[in-house]
Amino acid sequence: MSSHETATPVNEAFRPAIPGLAAIVVMVFSIFFPRLLFSPLLVSIQDDFLLSAAQATRIFTTIAAGYSVAMLVSGFVSTRVRHRRIVALSAFGVGVGMQIAAFAPSAVLLHFGGLVVGASAGLYAPSGLSIVSEITPFARRGMGFAIHEIGPAVSFVLAPVVAAVALPLVGWRGVVSVTGLVSAAAGVAYFFHGSAGFVYGEAPHFENLKTIFRIARFWLIILFFVLAASAAMGMFAVLPTFLISFRGMDQQLANGLIGASRVSGVGMIFLSGVLTDRFGFRRTVAGIFLVTGLFTILLTVANGSFLALAVLLQPAVISAYFPAAITAMSEIGPPQTRNVVISLVIPLAGLVGAGFFPALAGFAADAGYIDRFFQGTGIALLLAVLLLPLYRSRSLR
Repeated sequence: MSSHETATPVNEAFRPAIPGLAAIVVMVFSIFFPRLLFSPLLVSIQDDFLLSAAQATRIFTTIAAGYSVAMLVSGFVSTRVRHRRIVALSAFGVGVGMQIAAFAPSAVLLHFGGLVVGASAGLYAPSGLSIVSEITPFARRGMGFAIHEIGPAVSFVLAPVVAAVALPLVGWRGVVSVTGLVSAAAGVAYFFHGSAGFVYGEAPHFENLKTIFRIARFWLIILFFVLAASAAMGMFAVLPTFLISFRGMDQQLANGLIGASRVSGVGMIFLSGVLTDRFGFRRTVAGIFLVTGLFTILLTVANGSFLALAVLLQPAVISAYFPAAITAMSEIGPPQTRNVVISLVIPLAGLVGAGFFPALAGFAADAGYIDRFFQGTGIALLLAVLLLPLYRSRSLR
């Protein structure tokens, strides 16, 4: 049988999944985008509350802490609440948290709003990714997860652009408030009109945890995910402040470059899905980590057009990691524990990469060692490539 004859049924089987995937992309955008807005708005928030760099970046730790704790308990929630309703609740809760942050009169209430945003967003991933697995044919699952990652990728593109355009018009509080209203509305719409995710999840318990913990590649995927989250979300959180305060770049130019860097990232996630299906996890991630590590180091030593090139390419390349990693996670352990694997890996990666990393970067900035901190991140990515041969899977090369 020819390759064309075998490919056609797979493509036809994939078409019914497209409406459901499109809906879940809208939802993940509504949940992911608000969290990212705090990064391009951080300088304005810092000035409003008269905070140091270390104090200002703690908002990311608060958001990440809420995110991680909520995701860890999401398995228990999904045993009683269907995945579709959890996704809707996640978006609505993010909207509520954004309103609290927008009207916060003090840094304490700002952090409370950030905690609600993080906790609400943390409920999403195990349920949202389980829905993707449910509606996508197994043979095209790499592409299905790549389509899902359009939501985060577009969020990375639009967050700095929206901040640059809207900040002079309505201030940071207006940007946060309007974004929260949109997220809450998306949650309500999906609650009534979502067409997938009518099943329940499985809570973590001793037997399924014992099964997962015995799989060596589970621990490797955690390490790789932590590094990738640090290089993606962690760097995104502090890069505008780094470029503006330490490299002397204009605020609108910095946000514009960071936003533009994510445009090519949208294409990279599709390329990642194709490469993962074709070459496997190890070879795909090796290339991603090598290139990202080099560009992360280049951010600290380049000037002029070379610095702009590094700003444009570092985020674009690392964005290709996540479809490959999510595909890998979907094949760790038996199918019924899929949401448990996700609820273990992503919280730790989010807490370290999106929480501790920006906070440590803030301390490094106050101490004058932010360049060395970024260089260490790049070196860690390069060294991680040496561990990839240890990753063993029957279906991922």
